[in-house]
Amino acid sequence: MGCVGKKEMTVDLNRLILGKSYNSTKVFRTAQHVVQAILLGIVVPLLILLLIWDLTDNPNPVPAVVVIAGLVMLCFFFSYVFVVPDDLTSSATDRTLAIASKIFAYTSRGLTPEAALGASKIILSETIASAICFTDGKQVLASWGEDSAKCPAGTPVVLRTTLNVINSGEQSVFSRDASTETGGYFPRLRAGIVAPLTVRGHCVGTLELYYPRLSSIDMRQTALASGFADLISTQLASFELERQDELTARVELRALQSQVDPHFLFNTISTIVSLVRAEPDKARSLLIDFSNYYRQTLSDSDTLTTLEHEVEQGTRYINLMQARYGDGRLRVSVDIDFEVRDCMVPPFILQPLLENCIKHAQRETEPLSIHVRAFETDDGLEIIVEDDGIGMSEEVCAHLFEQHRLEEPESITADGSVKRGCGLALFNVLQRIHFFYGEDSGMRVKSQEGVGTQVIVELNGEPHEPAPLTA
Repeated sequence: MGCVGKKEMTVDLNRLILGKSYNSTKVFRTAQHVVQAILLGIVVPLLILLLIWDLTDNPNPVPAVVVIAGLVMLCFFFSYVFVVPDDLTSSATDRTLAIASKIFAYTSRGLTPEAALGASKIILSETIASAICFTDGKQVLASWGEDSAKCPAGTPVVLRTTLNVINSGEQSVFSRDASTETGGYFPRLRAGIVAPLTVRGHCVGTLELYYPRLSSIDMRQTALASGFADLISTQLASFELERQDELTARVELRALQSQVDPHFLFNTISTIVSLVRAEPDKARSLLIDFSNYYRQTLSDSDTLTTLEHEVEQGTRYINLMQARYGDGRLRVSVDIDFEVRDCMVPPFILQPLLENCIKHAQRETEPLSIHVRAFETDDGLEIIVEDDGIGMSEEVCAHLFEQHRLEEPESITADGSVKRGCGLALFNVLQRIHFFYGEDSGMRVKSQEGVGTQVIVELNGEPHEPAPLTA
């Protein structure tokens, strides 16, 4: 407790002395300006006065020349101290940022063999090493430099230092002349640095620099190896977080997708059974729609589909609903511009919107009309699903996408199907849109009680096709 108290007291004193939290860069800059003021305001005028006094009392030009030489040297010193370091710092900073940017361009999607090769070419040029390689702890991902052709991707890791670094997570310098390290790759390079690549405290690979001799390795080379390894480790950690977010989104989408409504299933089968004797052709057509509908519903939701295919899935659902309610109760029209039929859209976004219309917009006896439109916009694609049903109040419409609405209890509709909250279907669709298109795309809902509801889906820019999952 005493140590903690002393530490806290030191921090408080620093803040009292400096008036704010300690910043070494600002303090250095302040000191630099003070010295600059002293040189300009005191030393330079004194030298000028000395020069004038010397010329007045002593006509001999030699002391004057010495003084002038001193002034010139002072100017050079001034330039070096206050101008050159800033230029060097700025140049070094720009170069460091440029190198980091180039490496990030390769490693933004993980340390693949292609990314490792691109990063190897950049890093090797910044060191005096003769060769470089990346490993995943088991095999070489990529190599570059002297004899790199003899160390292709897939070469098993045999260097004991690499295995030790993988286990310890600590950077290591080795010399094959001074130890029993043997062969493997780069046999003519007798020394090297092995730096760990870590993600969340776990070593996932190594960055290795190889040199002709141990004397080539100095503090700068070890610092460069450590710095580049930390830089790539940070990028890999960021990629891992993005990957986990994507995996979570996939699981959530599949969980929502797999929630097959048993009431809808039983009611549809009962409808088809009732038509088998009276209208066998219609029953057969509905059975095909029913089979294709569920095949698509339970298929992979991680792959984009065409708008035309999505409309076909929505049409199958409408056919099944019309068989249950009757054509007179449910009227649907579709108007899809020809040029957008092949546009790639998230799967399973149209049917939930149609289901929302049927379950939440129908009146007791009057027919319900649904109109589906899709057309190209300046930013991408727009899909509109509108109905002339009972509509919603402004208050309900304003809170449709709030998280607490997803926790509303389910109820059973008059036809026996599950009547989930309107917000659940909309939230599901919105998740899919954000998963494939990002936050710039989304949905808007316009509704008026007694008039109807309009749902506008805006898909802006190019969709993101998720990488396939690997075991």
